[in-house]
Amino acid sequence: MSGLALVTGATGLIGRHLVEQLLAQGRAVRVLARAPERLGQTRARCEVLTGGLDRASLDRAVQGADLVFHLAACARAWSRNPDEFAEVNVRAVGHLLEASRAARVRRLVHVSTVLALPAFQARVRSIPYVETKLRGEALVNAYVASGGDAVIAHPTRVYGPGPLNDANGVTRLVAQCLTGPVVFTLDDAGVQANYVHAADVAAGLLLAAERGAPGAHVLLGGENSSVGDLLALVARIGRVRTRVVALPRTAALAVAHASLLWGRLGGTALITPAWVRTYLDDQRVDVGETCRTLGYRPRPLARGLEETIQWLRPGLLAVS
Repeated sequence: MSGLALVTGATGLIGRHLVEQLLAQGRAVRVLARAPERLGQTRARCEVLTGGLDRASLDRAVQGADLVFHLAACARAWSRNPDEFAEVNVRAVGHLLEASRAARVRRLVHVSTVLALPAFQARVRSIPYVETKLRGEALVNAYVASGGDAVIAHPTRVYGPGPLNDANGVTRLVAQCLTGPVVFTLDDAGVQANYVHAADVAAGLLLAAERGAPGAHVLLGGENSSVGDLLALVARIGRVRTRVVALPRTAALAVAHASLLWGRLGGTALITPAWVRTYLDDQRVDVGETCRTLGYRPRPLARGLEETIQWLRPGLLAVS
């Protein structure tokens, strides 16, 4: 790959790794960010444009870009403004596609979610995040059908070094396990999901940009595991003894309803009943096809967790 690469969402969990990997390849990188100071030392190595996802900012950002990676999204569990999900995950995607077409961008890589894949859609359409990501995907599909070149990536549950925000809930759970003495989880009957290191997702995005077929939907995952097995692995690697308490489904839903009520009263809802229900579903996937077609090679879960624990430990010791 050569030419200028634009990255939106560069200050997020996956975006930071993607920018570092692009720079390591010797690529010229432009970043569109509302808060460029969150880029840290990387900021000095990129062309940085300060702005949001409005049409004017996107028009400016895509000028001269050969490749666009669109990672920016509203990915939280709940928003006080019910229109925020559609504004960011749908309308901004439309603006970016129009701007990319006008600027003759060679290829766009759009980052969605594993929950938007057909196998999971029926159970998660009621979640505003997923519903709007599906609508955003429909715009990308239409862009390809009309002659544009784009690939859609579907990461699974992402973890690893990066901001400990809503998009990095797995790493926050790892941190809770390390500091103990108790970690609360959901009694999910041992269902499994797929976990992938953020750096592996970034590497997969680069492979999708280079080798993915126009219009392809690329699954970027790692290893399947239950939450219980993941926490046991964290405890073994981190050499900690933390008690795991699994909340019954009824109790977890009650907490979620209370959280939603608190949000409506002016607080922040950290979880919703719809999200609790998704954690009760089996979400195993097989990334074999991505490995075969793109040369994708995600790291084993044990290795990824070990690296994440090594990154977490200094910060945890500093606040203890």
